[in-house]
Amino acid sequence: MMRQKLVATTTFLLFFIGVFVSCQSDAPEVEPTATAVSTQQAQVATETAVTSTPLSTSPPTNTPTTEPTATATATLTPTIPPTATATATSTAVPTPTFSLTQREPTLAQIEEFLMQTPGLFFFPNDGVQLEPLALKEYFTEHDLTEYAEIFYEDVNGDGERDLILADMFPFFWSNGFIIVSLWDGNQYNTPLIVTDLAKYQPGLRVTFEDWTNDAIPEVIFDFRSDTGGTGFIETTWRRYVINCQVSCNVIWWAETGQFSEFNSTIGITTTQIERKMNEFGDPTITIFNDSFYAPDRADSYRVFTSTWKTYTWNGSLFEQIDEQILTPEQDVTFNSVLSAIGEEGISATITTEFDDSDMFRPIYNCTLRLENSILIDNFECQRGFTNIFWQDITSDGQEELVVLVTGLGTQQLLAFKLDGPEVSQFANVTGDIIRSDLFGVRLEDVDGDGQLEILAGRGYLTEETDCKIYENIYPGPTKLCWWNELNLWEEVYRWDGQQFVSESEE
Repeated sequence: MMRQKLVATTTFLLFFIGVFVSCQSDAPEVEPTATAVSTQQAQVATETAVTSTPLSTSPPTNTPTTEPTATATATLTPTIPPTATATATSTAVPTPTFSLTQREPTLAQIEEFLMQTPGLFFFPNDGVQLEPLALKEYFTEHDLTEYAEIFYEDVNGDGERDLILADMFPFFWSNGFIIVSLWDGNQYNTPLIVTDLAKYQPGLRVTFEDWTNDAIPEVIFDFRSDTGGTGFIETTWRRYVINCQVSCNVIWWAETGQFSEFNSTIGITTTQIERKMNEFGDPTITIFNDSFYAPDRADSYRVFTSTWKTYTWNGSLFEQIDEQILTPEQDVTFNSVLSAIGEEGISATITTEFDDSDMFRPIYNCTLRLENSILIDNFECQRGFTNIFWQDITSDGQEELVVLVTGLGTQQLLAFKLDGPEVSQFANVTGDIIRSDLFGVRLEDVDGDGQLEILAGRGYLTEETDCKIYENIYPGPTKLCWWNELNLWEEVYRWDGQQFVSESEE
Protein backbone atom coordinates (compact mmCIF):
# COMPACT_ATOMS: atom_id res chain seq x y z
CA MET A 1 0.00 0.00 0.00
CA MET A 2 2.89 2.33 0.76
CA ARG A 3 4.30 1.92 -2.75
CA GLN A 4 1.22 1.67 -4.94
CA LYS A 5 0.31 4.47 -7.30
CA LEU A 6 -2.87 6.41 -6.79
CA VAL A 7 -5.13 4.63 -9.27
CA ALA A 8 -7.86 7.19 -8.72
CA THR A 9 -5.45 9.95 -9.70
CA THR A 10 -4.64 8.29 -13.02
CA THR A 11 -8.34 7.66 -13.78
CA PHE A 12 -9.22 11.26 -13.01
CA LEU A 13 -6.43 12.72 -15.12
CA LEU A 14 -7.24 10.52 -18.11
CA PHE A 15 -10.86 11.63 -17.86
CA PHE A 16 -9.72 15.23 -17.44
CA ILE A 17 -7.66 15.07 -20.66
CA GLY A 18 -10.59 13.45 -22.48
CA VAL A 19 -12.93 16.23 -21.47
CA PHE A 20 -10.66 18.89 -22.93
CA VAL A 21 -9.84 16.98 -26.10
CA SER A 22 -13.50 16.27 -26.81
CA CYS A 23 -14.43 19.86 -26.16
CA GLN A 24 -11.68 21.15 -28.45
CA SER A 25 -12.75 18.92 -31.34
CA ASP A 26 -15.81 21.12 -31.97
CA ALA A 27 -13.97 24.42 -31.65
CA PRO A 28 -12.47 26.27 -34.63
CA GLU A 29 -8.74 25.94 -35.04
CA VAL A 30 -6.59 28.91 -34.08
CA GLU A 31 -3.68 29.70 -36.34
CA PRO A 32 -0.33 30.15 -34.56
CA THR A 33 0.80 33.76 -34.46
CA ALA A 34 4.50 33.29 -33.70
CA THR A 35 7.26 30.74 -33.92
CA ALA A 36 7.13 28.16 -31.12
CA VAL A 37 9.86 28.42 -28.51
CA SER A 38 11.71 25.21 -27.65
CA THR A 39 11.58 24.04 -24.05
CA GLN A 40 13.23 21.02 -22.47
CA GLN A 41 11.18 18.04 -21.37
CA ALA A 42 11.85 16.77 -17.86
CA GLN A 43 12.17 13.23 -16.65
CA VAL A 44 10.09 11.84 -13.81
CA ALA A 45 11.78 10.94 -10.55
CA THR A 46 10.01 7.98 -8.93
CA GLU A 47 9.89 6.13 -5.61
CA THR A 48 11.24 8.93 -3.51
CA ALA A 49 10.04 10.75 -0.46
CA VAL A 50 11.48 13.75 1.29
CA THR A 51 11.54 15.12 4.78
CA SER A 52 13.82 17.90 5.84
CA THR A 53 14.10 16.78 9.46
CA PRO A 54 17.19 14.59 10.11
CA LEU A 55 16.80 11.87 12.72
CA SER A 56 19.43 10.53 15.04
CA THR A 57 20.98 7.28 13.89
CA SER A 58 22.74 6.57 17.18
CA PRO A 59 22.20 3.00 18.36
CA PRO A 60 20.07 2.51 21.50
CA THR A 61 22.00 2.03 24.76
CA ASN A 62 19.21 0.36 26.70
CA THR A 63 19.38 -3.09 25.12
CA PRO A 64 19.80 -5.73 27.84
CA THR A 65 22.51 -8.31 27.37
CA THR A 66 19.94 -11.11 27.62
CA GLU A 67 17.86 -9.75 24.77
CA PRO A 68 17.94 -11.94 21.63
CA THR A 69 18.80 -10.39 18.30
CA ALA A 70 15.87 -9.81 15.97
CA THR A 71 15.64 -12.23 13.08
CA ALA A 72 14.97 -10.88 9.63
CA THR A 73 13.52 -13.01 6.87
CA ALA A 74 13.86 -11.42 3.46
CA THR A 75 10.67 -11.69 1.43
CA LEU A 76 11.91 -9.71 -1.54
CA THR A 77 15.38 -8.90 -2.80
CA PRO A 78 15.01 -6.25 -5.48
CA THR A 79 17.70 -5.64 -8.05
CA ILE A 80 19.10 -2.20 -8.71
CA PRO A 81 17.44 -0.78 -11.84
CA PRO A 82 19.64 0.74 -14.52
CA THR A 83 20.48 4.40 -14.14
CA ALA A 84 17.93 6.60 -15.86
CA THR A 85 19.17 8.50 -18.90
CA ALA A 86 17.80 11.99 -19.51
CA THR A 87 16.63 12.73 -23.02
CA ALA A 88 15.95 16.35 -23.86
CA THR A 89 13.03 16.74 -26.27
CA SER A 90 11.45 19.94 -27.40
CA THR A 91 7.82 20.83 -26.71
CA ALA A 92 6.17 23.55 -28.75
CA VAL A 93 5.08 26.48 -26.60
CA PRO A 94 2.04 28.10 -28.20
CA THR A 95 1.77 31.85 -28.28
CA PRO A 96 -1.02 33.20 -26.04
CA THR A 97 -4.14 33.91 -28.11
CA PHE A 98 -5.21 36.55 -25.58
CA SER A 99 -2.83 39.18 -24.30
CA LEU A 100 -2.54 39.72 -20.55
CA THR A 101 -0.68 43.01 -20.47
CA GLN A 102 -1.62 44.21 -16.98
CA ARG A 103 1.48 43.96 -14.80
CA GLU A 104 -0.48 42.93 -11.68
CA PRO A 105 -3.83 41.75 -13.02
CA THR A 106 -7.00 41.13 -11.04
CA LEU A 107 -8.42 37.64 -10.56
CA ALA A 108 -11.04 38.40 -13.20
CA GLN A 109 -8.36 39.42 -15.71
CA ILE A 110 -6.34 36.27 -14.94
CA GLU A 111 -9.46 34.13 -15.44
CA GLU A 112 -10.14 35.75 -18.82
CA PHE A 113 -6.51 35.12 -19.82
CA LEU A 114 -6.70 31.46 -18.80
CA MET A 115 -10.03 30.95 -20.58
CA GLN A 116 -8.74 32.31 -23.88
CA THR A 117 -5.22 30.93 -24.12
CA PRO A 118 -3.86 27.36 -24.19
CA GLY A 119 -1.74 26.12 -21.33
CA LEU A 120 1.06 23.59 -20.97
CA PHE A 121 0.02 20.87 -18.50
CA PHE A 122 2.21 18.61 -16.40
CA PHE A 123 0.40 15.39 -15.40
CA PRO A 124 2.41 13.52 -12.73
CA ASN A 125 0.95 10.03 -13.24
CA ASP A 126 1.48 10.20 -16.99
CA GLY A 127 5.05 11.37 -16.67
CA VAL A 128 6.13 14.64 -18.22
CA GLN A 129 3.61 15.44 -20.93
CA LEU A 130 3.54 19.13 -21.68
CA GLU A 131 0.47 19.48 -23.86
CA PRO A 132 -1.30 22.64 -24.96
CA LEU A 133 -4.87 22.41 -23.67
CA ALA A 134 -7.50 25.12 -23.72
CA LEU A 135 -8.78 26.15 -20.29
CA LYS A 136 -11.98 27.78 -21.49
CA GLU A 137 -14.37 25.02 -20.42
CA TYR A 138 -12.56 24.54 -17.11
CA PHE A 139 -12.66 28.18 -16.06
CA THR A 140 -16.18 28.67 -17.41
CA GLU A 141 -17.38 26.29 -14.70
CA HIS A 142 -15.05 27.46 -11.93
CA ASP A 143 -13.94 30.85 -10.71
CA LEU A 144 -10.65 31.41 -8.98
CA THR A 145 -11.41 31.45 -5.27
CA GLU A 146 -10.90 34.32 -2.86
CA TYR A 147 -8.09 32.26 -1.35
CA ALA A 148 -6.11 32.07 -4.59
CA GLU A 149 -2.48 32.87 -3.80
CA ILE A 150 -0.67 35.18 -6.23
CA PHE A 151 3.10 35.74 -6.18
CA TYR A 152 5.29 38.01 -8.28
CA GLU A 153 8.85 36.67 -8.39
CA ASP A 154 11.62 36.75 -10.98
CA VAL A 155 11.98 33.01 -11.59
CA ASN A 156 14.03 33.06 -14.82
CA GLY A 157 16.64 35.71 -14.02
CA ASP A 158 15.66 38.31 -16.63
CA GLY A 159 15.06 41.02 -14.04
CA GLU A 160 11.28 40.93 -14.57
CA ARG A 161 8.85 39.65 -11.97
CA ASP A 162 6.74 36.72 -13.18
CA LEU A 163 3.24 35.58 -12.21
CA ILE A 164 2.72 32.51 -10.03
CA LEU A 165 -0.79 31.54 -8.92
CA ALA A 166 -1.95 28.61 -6.76
CA ASP A 167 -5.54 27.59 -6.08
CA MET A 168 -7.87 24.59 -5.94
CA PHE A 169 -11.12 23.64 -7.64
CA PRO A 170 -13.62 20.87 -6.81
CA PHE A 171 -13.70 18.54 -9.82
CA PHE A 172 -14.75 15.05 -8.75
CA TRP A 173 -11.96 15.04 -6.18
CA SER A 174 -10.42 18.36 -5.18
CA ASN A 175 -8.06 19.52 -7.88
CA GLY A 176 -5.13 21.69 -6.75
CA PHE A 177 -2.92 23.49 -9.22
CA ILE A 178 -0.15 26.02 -9.71
CA ILE A 179 0.18 28.29 -12.75
CA VAL A 180 3.49 29.93 -13.73
CA SER A 181 3.52 32.55 -16.46
CA LEU A 182 6.64 34.52 -17.48
CA TRP A 183 6.56 38.24 -18.21
CA ASP A 184 8.33 39.07 -21.50
CA GLY A 185 8.37 42.83 -21.03
CA ASN A 186 4.98 43.39 -22.67
CA GLN A 187 2.69 40.55 -21.62
CA TYR A 188 2.51 37.24 -19.76
CA ASN A 189 3.46 34.20 -21.82
CA THR A 190 1.75 30.82 -22.14
CA PRO A 191 1.41 29.38 -18.61
CA LEU A 192 2.78 26.11 -17.28
CA ILE A 193 0.12 24.37 -15.17
CA VAL A 194 0.87 21.62 -12.64
CA THR A 195 -2.15 19.82 -11.19
CA ASP A 196 -2.71 17.34 -8.37
CA LEU A 197 -5.78 16.02 -6.58
CA ALA A 198 -7.02 14.66 -3.27
CA LYS A 199 -10.11 12.99 -1.84
CA TYR A 200 -10.22 14.61 1.60
CA GLN A 201 -8.89 17.86 3.09
CA PRO A 202 -6.13 18.69 0.62
CA GLY A 203 -3.63 21.45 1.22
CA LEU A 204 -1.03 23.23 -0.86
CA ARG A 205 1.94 25.51 -0.38
CA VAL A 206 4.21 27.57 -2.65
CA THR A 207 7.79 28.54 -1.77
CA PHE A 208 10.87 29.68 -3.70
CA GLU A 209 14.29 28.04 -3.36
CA ASP A 210 17.40 27.96 -5.55
CA TRP A 211 17.92 24.28 -6.36
CA THR A 212 20.18 24.78 -9.41
CA ASN A 213 22.75 27.10 -7.77
CA ASP A 214 22.35 29.90 -10.30
CA ALA A 215 21.05 32.54 -7.83
CA ILE A 216 17.61 32.24 -9.47
CA PRO A 217 14.88 30.63 -7.38
CA GLU A 218 12.91 27.59 -8.49
CA VAL A 219 9.19 27.46 -7.77
CA ILE A 220 8.45 24.76 -5.16
CA PHE A 221 4.87 23.46 -5.23
CA ASP A 222 3.98 21.22 -2.27
CA PHE A 223 0.67 19.35 -2.22
CA ARG A 224 -0.91 17.23 0.48
CA SER A 225 -3.72 14.76 -0.20
CA ASP A 226 -5.78 12.33 1.87
CA THR A 227 -7.60 9.23 0.76
CA GLY A 228 -9.10 6.26 2.57
CA GLY A 229 -12.08 4.09 3.35
CA THR A 230 -13.44 1.95 6.16
CA GLY A 231 -10.64 1.35 8.65
CA PHE A 232 -8.06 2.94 6.37
CA ILE A 233 -6.63 6.42 5.83
CA GLU A 234 -3.58 7.53 3.90
CA THR A 235 -1.98 10.96 3.68
CA THR A 236 0.56 11.64 0.94
CA TRP A 237 2.80 14.65 0.39
CA ARG A 238 4.24 15.46 -3.04
CA ARG A 239 6.65 18.12 -4.25
CA TYR A 240 7.12 19.63 -7.71
CA VAL A 241 10.22 21.70 -8.51
CA ILE A 242 9.68 24.12 -11.42
CA ASN A 243 12.61 25.72 -13.25
CA CYS A 244 12.13 28.60 -15.69
CA GLN A 245 14.51 29.75 -18.40
CA VAL A 246 13.02 30.77 -21.77
CA SER A 247 9.99 28.76 -20.64
CA CYS A 248 9.11 26.75 -17.51
CA ASN A 249 9.30 23.03 -16.84
CA VAL A 250 9.10 20.55 -13.96
CA ILE A 251 12.68 19.44 -13.31
CA TRP A 252 12.02 17.07 -10.38
CA TRP A 253 9.00 15.71 -8.56
CA ALA A 254 8.48 13.04 -5.92
CA GLU A 255 6.49 11.98 -2.91
CA THR A 256 7.81 13.84 0.11
CA GLY A 257 6.29 11.51 2.68
CA GLN A 258 3.41 9.21 3.43
CA PHE A 259 1.52 8.28 6.56
CA SER A 260 -1.10 5.53 6.60
CA GLU A 261 -3.19 3.75 9.18
CA PHE A 262 -4.99 0.51 8.45
CA ASN A 263 -6.98 -0.92 11.35
CA SER A 264 -4.52 0.82 13.73
CA THR A 265 -1.46 -0.52 11.91
CA ILE A 266 0.78 2.47 11.26
CA GLY A 267 2.79 2.84 8.07
CA ILE A 268 5.31 5.59 7.34
CA THR A 269 7.46 6.57 4.38
CA THR A 270 10.10 9.22 5.03
CA THR A 271 13.18 10.46 3.28
CA GLN A 272 16.03 12.72 4.19
CA ILE A 273 17.25 14.99 1.42
CA GLU A 274 20.63 16.65 1.05
CA ARG A 275 21.44 19.28 -1.55
CA LYS A 276 25.08 20.02 -2.33
CA MET A 277 27.60 20.53 -5.15
CA ASN A 278 29.49 17.53 -6.57
CA GLU A 279 33.20 17.51 -7.45
CA PHE A 280 32.45 19.03 -10.86
CA GLY A 281 30.47 21.92 -9.38
CA ASP A 282 27.09 20.55 -10.45
CA PRO A 283 24.09 20.84 -8.10
CA THR A 284 23.30 17.39 -6.68
CA ILE A 285 20.55 16.02 -4.46
CA THR A 286 20.90 12.82 -2.47
CA ILE A 287 17.84 11.14 -1.01
CA PHE A 288 17.60 8.45 1.67
CA ASN A 289 14.30 6.57 1.67
CA ASP A 290 12.95 4.67 4.69
CA SER A 291 9.58 2.92 4.71
CA PHE A 292 7.91 0.50 7.13
CA TYR A 293 4.77 -0.75 8.81
CA ALA A 294 4.86 -0.82 12.62
CA PRO A 295 4.20 -4.14 14.44
CA ASP A 296 0.69 -5.53 14.47
CA ARG A 297 -0.89 -8.58 16.06
CA ALA A 298 1.15 -10.87 13.80
CA ASP A 299 4.18 -10.25 16.05
CA SER A 300 6.13 -8.94 13.07
CA TYR A 301 6.63 -5.76 11.14
CA ARG A 302 7.43 -5.07 7.52
CA VAL A 303 10.47 -3.04 6.50
CA PHE A 304 10.45 -1.99 2.87
CA THR A 305 13.49 -1.46 0.69
CA SER A 306 15.67 1.42 1.91
CA THR A 307 17.67 3.24 -0.75
CA TRP A 308 20.09 6.04 -1.48
CA LYS A 309 19.35 7.89 -4.72
CA THR A 310 21.48 10.60 -6.28
CA TYR A 311 20.32 13.15 -8.84
CA THR A 312 22.54 15.66 -10.68
CA TRP A 313 21.47 18.82 -12.46
CA ASN A 314 22.32 18.57 -16.16
CA GLY A 315 21.06 21.99 -17.21
CA SER A 316 17.51 20.93 -17.99
CA LEU A 317 16.49 18.50 -15.22
CA PHE A 318 17.73 16.57 -12.19
CA GLU A 319 18.88 13.28 -13.70
CA GLN A 320 19.15 10.17 -11.51
CA ILE A 321 22.74 8.93 -11.75
CA ASP A 322 22.98 6.42 -8.92
CA GLU A 323 20.89 4.19 -6.66
CA GLN A 324 22.04 1.96 -3.82
CA ILE A 325 19.83 -0.48 -1.94
CA LEU A 326 20.77 -0.30 1.72
CA THR A 327 18.38 -2.95 3.08
CA PRO A 328 16.04 -5.23 1.16
CA GLU A 329 12.36 -5.60 1.93
CA GLN A 330 11.92 -7.93 4.90
CA ASP A 331 9.74 -9.02 7.79
CA VAL A 332 11.31 -8.61 11.24
CA THR A 333 9.88 -10.97 13.86
CA PHE A 334 10.05 -11.47 17.62
CA ASN A 335 12.51 -9.22 19.37
CA SER A 336 11.38 -9.49 22.97
CA VAL A 337 12.46 -10.35 26.52
CA LEU A 338 9.53 -10.93 28.84
CA SER A 339 11.36 -11.87 32.05
CA ALA A 340 14.49 -10.65 33.84
CA ILE A 341 16.19 -11.23 37.21
CA GLY A 342 17.99 -8.37 38.94
CA GLU A 343 21.23 -8.39 40.93
CA GLU A 344 19.29 -8.96 44.14
CA GLY A 345 17.63 -12.05 42.66
CA ILE A 346 14.26 -10.33 42.20
CA SER A 347 12.31 -11.68 39.24
CA ALA A 348 10.13 -9.53 36.98
CA THR A 349 7.91 -11.01 34.26
CA ILE A 350 5.32 -9.94 31.71
CA THR A 351 2.44 -12.21 30.77
CA THR A 352 0.16 -11.57 27.77
CA GLU A 353 -3.39 -12.35 26.72
CA PHE A 354 -4.66 -11.65 23.22
CA ASP A 355 -7.68 -9.33 22.99
CA ASP A 356 -9.58 -9.34 19.69
CA SER A 357 -12.79 -7.78 21.00
CA ASP A 358 -12.22 -4.81 18.68
CA MET A 359 -11.74 -6.21 15.18
CA PHE A 360 -10.13 -2.95 14.04
CA ARG A 361 -7.70 -2.77 16.94
CA PRO A 362 -6.49 -6.22 18.02
CA ILE A 363 -3.94 -6.03 20.80
CA TYR A 364 -2.43 -7.98 23.69
CA ASN A 365 -3.35 -7.15 27.26
CA CYS A 366 -0.20 -7.44 29.35
CA THR A 367 0.48 -7.82 33.06
CA LEU A 368 3.74 -6.88 34.80
CA ARG A 369 4.60 -8.97 37.87
CA LEU A 370 7.34 -8.45 40.42
CA GLU A 371 7.93 -11.84 42.00
CA ASN A 372 4.33 -12.99 42.63
CA SER A 373 2.78 -9.53 42.98
CA ILE A 374 1.07 -7.67 40.15
CA LEU A 375 2.78 -4.32 39.55
CA ILE A 376 0.72 -3.17 36.52
CA ASP A 377 -2.32 -4.98 35.18
CA ASN A 378 -4.03 -4.91 31.79
CA PHE A 379 -1.85 -2.56 29.75
CA GLU A 380 -1.57 -2.76 25.96
CA CYS A 381 1.53 -4.25 24.36
CA GLN A 382 2.83 -6.24 21.43
CA ARG A 383 4.38 -9.30 23.01
CA GLY A 384 6.86 -9.85 20.18
CA PHE A 385 8.45 -6.41 20.66
CA THR A 386 8.21 -5.72 24.39
CA ASN A 387 11.26 -5.93 26.68
CA ILE A 388 11.91 -5.97 30.40
CA PHE A 389 15.34 -5.50 31.99
CA TRP A 390 17.22 -4.22 35.04
CA GLN A 391 19.58 -1.25 34.64
CA ASP A 392 20.85 1.70 36.66
CA ILE A 393 19.40 4.58 34.65
CA THR A 394 19.57 7.25 37.41
CA SER A 395 23.32 6.89 38.17
CA ASP A 396 22.74 6.20 41.86
CA GLY A 397 24.46 2.79 41.83
CA GLN A 398 21.19 0.86 42.18
CA GLU A 399 19.43 -1.09 39.45
CA GLU A 400 15.97 0.00 38.40
CA LEU A 401 13.33 -2.09 36.66
CA VAL A 402 12.76 -0.84 33.09
CA VAL A 403 9.99 -1.94 30.74
CA LEU A 404 10.01 -0.99 27.06
CA VAL A 405 6.48 -1.55 25.76
CA THR A 406 5.66 -1.57 22.04
CA GLY A 407 2.06 -0.81 21.12
CA LEU A 408 0.25 -0.02 17.89
CA GLY A 409 2.44 2.67 16.39
CA THR A 410 3.89 3.77 19.74
CA GLN A 411 6.47 2.75 22.34
CA GLN A 412 6.35 3.42 26.07
CA LEU A 413 9.17 3.36 28.62
CA LEU A 414 8.23 2.59 32.23
CA ALA A 415 10.77 2.65 35.05
CA PHE A 416 10.44 1.58 38.70
CA LYS A 417 12.70 2.07 41.72
CA LEU A 418 12.82 -0.52 44.53
CA ASP A 419 13.49 0.55 48.10
CA GLY A 420 13.12 -2.58 50.20
CA PRO A 421 9.51 -3.67 49.93
CA GLU A 422 8.48 -0.29 48.46
CA VAL A 423 8.18 0.13 44.70
CA SER A 424 7.73 3.53 43.07
CA GLN A 425 7.36 4.46 39.42
CA PHE A 426 9.52 7.41 38.32
CA ALA A 427 9.33 7.32 34.50
CA ASN A 428 6.46 6.96 32.04
CA VAL A 429 7.34 8.30 28.56
CA THR A 430 5.54 7.44 25.32
CA GLY A 431 6.91 8.08 21.83
CA ASP A 432 5.72 7.56 18.27
CA ILE A 433 7.47 4.86 16.24
CA ILE A 434 9.16 6.94 13.55
CA ARG A 435 11.90 4.71 12.13
CA SER A 436 12.17 1.28 10.58
CA ASP A 437 14.50 0.14 13.40
CA LEU A 438 11.37 0.43 15.59
CA PHE A 439 12.58 3.50 17.45
CA GLY A 440 9.80 5.13 19.43
CA VAL A 441 11.55 5.63 22.78
CA ARG A 442 15.00 4.70 24.06
CA LEU A 443 17.70 5.45 26.65
CA GLU A 444 20.81 7.31 25.52
CA ASP A 445 23.50 9.52 27.03
CA VAL A 446 22.86 12.45 24.72
CA ASP A 447 25.43 14.92 26.10
CA GLY A 448 28.09 12.42 27.21
CA ASP A 449 27.95 13.38 30.91
CA GLY A 450 27.43 9.79 32.08
CA GLN A 451 23.72 10.27 32.86
CA LEU A 452 21.23 8.61 30.56
CA GLU A 453 18.42 10.59 28.96
CA ILE A 454 15.15 9.30 27.51
CA LEU A 455 14.56 10.07 23.82
CA ALA A 456 11.00 9.90 22.49
CA GLY A 457 9.95 9.94 18.84
CA ARG A 458 7.53 12.68 17.90
CA GLY A 459 5.23 13.02 14.88
CA TYR A 460 3.53 12.56 12.76
CA LEU A 461 1.99 15.88 11.66
CA THR A 462 3.05 19.43 12.33
CA GLU A 463 1.01 22.53 11.72
CA GLU A 464 2.09 25.68 9.92
CA THR A 465 0.09 28.63 8.71
CA ASP A 466 1.39 29.56 5.25
CA CYS A 467 -1.16 27.78 3.05
CA LYS A 468 -4.85 27.01 2.78
CA ILE A 469 -6.97 23.92 3.40
CA TYR A 470 -10.15 22.71 1.73
CA GLU A 471 -12.36 20.92 4.24
CA ASN A 472 -14.89 19.87 1.60
CA ILE A 473 -14.61 19.17 -2.10
CA TYR A 474 -16.85 22.15 -2.86
CA PRO A 475 -17.44 25.02 -3.30
CA GLY A 476 -13.95 26.11 -2.22
CA PRO A 477 -11.54 26.50 0.67
CA THR A 478 -13.14 27.31 3.99
CA LYS A 479 -10.18 28.98 5.65
CA LEU A 480 -6.50 29.70 5.45
CA CYS A 481 -5.01 26.41 6.46
CA TRP A 482 -2.49 24.72 8.65
CA TRP A 483 0.11 23.13 6.42
CA ASN A 484 0.23 19.60 7.80
CA GLU A 485 3.65 18.17 7.09
CA LEU A 486 5.26 14.85 7.93
CA ASN A 487 7.79 16.06 10.49
CA LEU A 488 9.56 13.49 12.68
CA TRP A 489 11.82 14.53 15.55
CA GLU A 490 13.11 13.40 18.96
CA GLU A 491 12.13 14.88 22.31
CA VAL A 492 14.72 14.65 25.12
CA TYR A 493 13.82 13.92 28.76
CA ARG A 494 16.53 14.64 31.36
CA TRP A 495 16.95 13.28 34.88
CA ASP A 496 16.49 16.02 37.52
CA GLY A 497 17.21 13.85 40.54
CA GLN A 498 13.60 12.83 41.03
CA GLN A 499 12.15 12.18 37.60
CA PHE A 500 12.78 12.51 33.86
CA VAL A 501 11.57 15.91 32.64
CA SER A 502 11.14 17.04 29.03
CA GLU A 503 13.51 19.77 27.86
CA SER A 504 10.49 21.68 26.62
CA GLU A 505 9.16 21.84 30.20
CA GLU A 506 12.40 22.91 31.84
